Amino acid sequence: MNYPVCILTMHHCNYNENDFAISPELFKKALLMALDEGYKFIDYGQFKDIVAGRAKASKKNILLTFDDGYFDNYKFAFPILKELKIPAVCFLITDKIKDFERQNYDFTFKRHKEIDYEKDGEYFLNLDEIKEMRESGLFEFDSHTASHFSCKSNDEVKLREEFSSSLTKIKELFPKKKEFGFCFPKGHFNELSLKVVKEYYNFAFSVIDGGFCAEDDKFKIRRIDISNNGKTENDYIFRIKKKLFIYSIPFIGKIYSDFRNRGYK
Repeated sequence: MNYPVCILTMHHCNYNENDFAISPELFKKALLMALDEGYKFIDYGQFKDIVAGRAKASKKNILLTFDDGYFDNYKFAFPILKELKIPAVCFLITDKIKDFERQNYDFTFKRHKEIDYEKDGEYFLNLDEIKEMRESGLFEFDSHTASHFSCKSNDEVKLREEFSSSLTKIKELFPKKKEFGFCFPKGHFNELSLKVVKEYYNFAFSVIDGGFCAEDDKFKIRRIDISNNGKTENDYIFRIKKKLFIYSIPFIGKIYSDFRNRGYK
């Protein structure tokens, strides 16, 4: 049986409400719900084996992903993942990776749309934090462009610059890596960026809602957004549980995803 992998994606783990954020407590509840329902979290290496055809997904497999590389991933999500022994992958905006000593661990987090990518360097993971997360054996890291550039652009020179610069930085940080994945910022892509990205990376993630099966397009890998937009915690947990249930069923999950995303371009 060719089972789908349910790829969960999020940005922030902090206490901002009505944002791209999940509180640490709710994040832990969601993970425990998935474990209680019999799902198994796989690591990035296992996922790469599935994408490359070296292995098959098992029933109820989940890959957990983080976009952008924010400090709150380290402060709030990482301790929970260590406690539950759950692996994850984080897609880094590589121009934001700085070798600085963090002075303040207790600042108030801005809302997602208020973060200034040029001025708010402390909101992103620094090199020491990335190293600690990687050495834990739970986190891997890959590319999210150099500057969070929209891949809907038709500027081929700029796209190549973003892809190559980001890839070079990832190779520099993780010299033992042999296969490289990419995550489209905001899920934006077009025919040009899809063509060009294949020259630099082995596969790429979108934000198209759904699960991933081995025969699917590996440069439009579907994911399930688990940012908190539920009215209540119970509503949020139910929504995640429902999506996991549907998208983990072969064939039915694909039909449901295709129907939901029929207008996606």
